[in-house]
Amino acid sequence: MFFTHISDQYSPFSAKIVNVGVRDSTYVLDGLLYHESDLRIEEHYTDTNGFPDQVFGLMHLLGFRFAPRIRDLDETKLYIPKGDTTYDALKPLIGGTPNVKAIRTHWDETLRLATSIKQGTVTASLMPRKLGSYPRHNGLAIALRELGRIERTLSILDCSKASNCADGSTPD
Repeated sequence: MFFTHISDQYSPFSAKIVNVGVRDSTYVLDGLLYHESDLRIEEHYTDTNGFPDQVFGLMHLLGFRFAPRIRDLDETKLYIPKGDTTYDALKPLIGGTPNVKAIRTHWDETLRLATSIKQGTVTASLMPRKLGSYPRHNGLAIALRELGRIERTLSILDCSKASNCADGSTPD
């Protein structure tokens, strides 16, 4: 399958042949980072073919706003910080609180990974797949997931406050 990035001027700036069985989202960063155009990309919209939390986290660390179309948005859980405030109206949507301790503990590793990806030392599409294959207790994978949960929650809330959704619609 061809994975193609199209600019807001409707011109392709990156294309890559990928295996059909691989999640599309792992190749999003490749096109954004390793294209040979003069475009300065700030925001990326994608379809519903996968948006793991780790990709949300990496996009943030690399300076991109990630705005995927999220299928079954009403079933997607939000992650809110610990605190005294209760959000009774949102209770069915809340999936928990982000593990800030994991983010802090592995912050240096997370920044090292983001820097390695930005500099091209390691391919962006390879890392989310490698991290996804590690045992559940891998600290870097957990920290990226938790950072991604925060970013995904912010993206959903941003979408819900206006017509900022990736598909141009306003949620019900």
